Amino acid sequence: MSHRFDRRRFLEYSLATAASSVLLKACASPSANETAAEEPASVTESGVSTSLAIVLPGTITDGGWNQLGYEGVKRAGDNLGIEVAYVEQVDNADQTESLADFARQGFAIVVGHGGQFDAAIEQVAMEFPETYFLGVNGDVLGDNYTCVRTNYNQMLYLSGMIGAAMSTTKKMAYLAGMEFKSTQQQGAAMDLGAKAMDPEVEVVSSFVGDFNDIAKAKESALALIASGVDVIFHNLDNSAPAVLQACEEAGIYAFGNNIDQFDLAPQAVLTSAIQDIGGAITLVAELAATGEIGNQKYVVGLETPELVSFGTFNEAVPADVREKVDAIAADMVAGKLVFEDAEEEGKASVKAVTS
Repeated sequence: MSHRFDRRRFLEYSLATAASSVLLKACASPSANETAAEEPASVTESGVSTSLAIVLPGTITDGGWNQLGYEGVKRAGDNLGIEVAYVEQVDNADQTESLADFARQGFAIVVGHGGQFDAAIEQVAMEFPETYFLGVNGDVLGDNYTCVRTNYNQMLYLSGMIGAAMSTTKKMAYLAGMEFKSTQQQGAAMDLGAKAMDPEVEVVSSFVGDFNDIAKAKESALALIASGVDVIFHNLDNSAPAVLQACEEAGIYAFGNNIDQFDLAPQAVLTSAIQDIGGAITLVAELAATGEIGNQKYVVGLETPELVSFGTFNEAVPADVREKVDAIAADMVAGKLVFEDAEEEGKASVKAVTS
């Protein structure tokens, strides 16, 4: 089951005051030989967990995905007055050990920041039943773990509509760092939206192999442009600015992601799919810390515009296109257009269901 937060619930949480100061720790990525004495997850007399940690694949200064995740747990720590820690630039091979290391140290809640952490969370959660694990943009659910994500299907579908209206070659691309369930679904949702606007438009999905490698990301973008792509939606971290600027230099369009990235390439960026995953993490981390977490997956979408919305629009986007997109967005909020998981050619996909 998925749970969506409405605007009122978000405001109730965001107005919570800090009970005390928070201690931030920047932890080095643990080696396979490091061990620590196991301690039980701790709670205060009021039943609030006293510690929260996040494992990040990138840096907390990337201006996007990882920074939002870090800020989300920090905000939760500030609101609850609990200890917060983080480890950054964790490679895939070190995910399991990094999550387990925080659990050994006695952190009550441990966050894996990205869908690529799903398998590691499921493995480690069984070893540490006293710790609660939260996967971000993933698809996991168990006795002591769940996931939270923004409704990326909504944002990619609508972005696909906008891009299709602006494409002259009728060839667009979704460019992501790595390939797993959520990134496969995002590309599929973008293709659905594009075809809803123009059935002749094609969306290709391309994966760099890394969210932060600037050279590889730019090379991938240039290869897509050379193939005839004239609109690119990126799902990248540190390498995002290089891709947006490459699009601007090539005279094609692009989309910002996670935050408003219009100023990075104002001639190229049509708009940005603002998806404040940090705010979503804050909501669910606070539920976990206070023992109010439910046996469900958490999804935050357009019904919570404080977290999910479009950013600055390029003046090149016609008013009638924006009106069409606004109408479909309203249908999504009203539950008239929803997305269900699907599979296509052995890969994760989505289907749009109207009512």
